[in-house]
Amino acid sequence: MKKAMLFFMTLFFSISANAATLNLTTAGSSGATQEVSLNNNDVVLGHGTVDEPNTNWSSFFDLSTDQNTPVKIVWSFNPEANLSSATVSLFEMGGAVIDQFNLISDYSFTATLMTGINYGLNIFSASSDELKYDVSVSAVPIPAALFLFAPALFGLLGLRLRAKSKA
Repeated sequence: MKKAMLFFMTLFFSISANAATLNLTTAGSSGATQEVSLNNNDVVLGHGTVDEPNTNWSSFFDLSTDQNTPVKIVWSFNPEANLSSATVSLFEMGGAVIDQFNLISDYSFTATLMTGINYGLNIFSASSDELKYDVSVSAVPIPAALFLFAPALFGLLGLRLRAKSKA
């Protein structure tokens, strides 16, 4: 019994809760400026501006991760009312489109990124007056409840085995 509990405790402490490291880089734009303001972290931020009224524009970012992870991607526009329409897509470089959405205001969605695959994060066919746009990609962390649940489960298992051995 002690060996089994020691094994489970060792297993429990070997689980890592580190969030993935994301990498966002600019890959080009048309009719807009673009920059990456925060990179190589579990949250990456990009932004840009459109300075011409009634302009069609696009902006393209490269995205990658060092481990498989779910992410939340948020597009926001300021002023939001100046965005007439746009299409946002997330796709594997040289591969299939993972998600694609038509939008007219701020938008967020979740996706799962895999290690070793480069992704494209694109806003295209966008029409708007002057505005500032931001894109935020953040890794979704492992809930702390997972690490609280495991010891409780092992404790209940131990109580059950103890009660069984007394009977």
